[in-house]
Amino acid sequence: MTPVGRRLLSSAKLPAALEERVTAALANMKTAGTFKTERIITTPQRSSINVQSSSMPVLNFCANNYLGLSDNPQVTARAASYLSQWGSGLSSVRFICGTQSIHKELESQISGFYGTGGDTILYASCFDANAGIFESLLTSEDAVISDSLNHASIIDGVRLCKAQRFRYANGDVSDLDAQLHRARDCRVKLVATDGVFSMDGSIAPLRAICDVVERHNAVLFVDDAHATGFLGATGRGSAEYAGVLDRVHL
Repeated sequence: MTPVGRRLLSSAKLPAALEERVTAALANMKTAGTFKTERIITTPQRSSINVQSSSMPVLNFCANNYLGLSDNPQVTARAASYLSQWGSGLSSVRFICGTQSIHKELESQISGFYGTGGDTILYASCFDANAGIFESLLTSEDAVISDSLNHASIIDGVRLCKAQRFRYANGDVSDLDAQLHRARDCRVKLVATDGVFSMDGSIAPLRAICDVVERHNAVLFVDDAHATGFLGATGRGSAEYAGVLDRVHL
């Protein structure tokens, strides 16, 4: 963000009303202590990092680097070899420029890892995936029943679709049952939950959720961004941890 009172764009002058509103909003954020600045990291991402604002190493508890792969020598060496062989990207979206064989190979490996027998679609981030799935699958005749502590990407994705929206208390299966009953007349009822809630570290009670979902003939969507790779006996995430790999739809 630019400093308060400075123009937000280079040479184009903003209308005074917008510049005044943004300046006031930034000032209020600073007064409230909610204004955020970037932390400049001067080392690879890992559990202990160096940042410009500290002369001492800092412990990093806010990254998703659960397996320590961000600077794993094998991973970085393989990434360098792929960059040399395949370049740095497709320079557009895959359905316009085409899909490289390495993408299909990785998607096939992920499908095999989960034993779904179906297809996997790679996205640049989980945020992108959640932005696309609800709008693609649901219409105004359908319903989304969402956990109250779901990640912001799920919330934003739900907002993009036209489905009716219901919310149940975090991990509360009785409330989920009640909300599914309220949505009983909707064509498709999709229950959305995080597998692991990143802010609290709590794990969704997926076995009980599956029981309720099946009783209402609903669809279960689990965002496992904070569980894949390390939760469950073989790292297959919260569904494996709960013993319901074959009961989660999406």
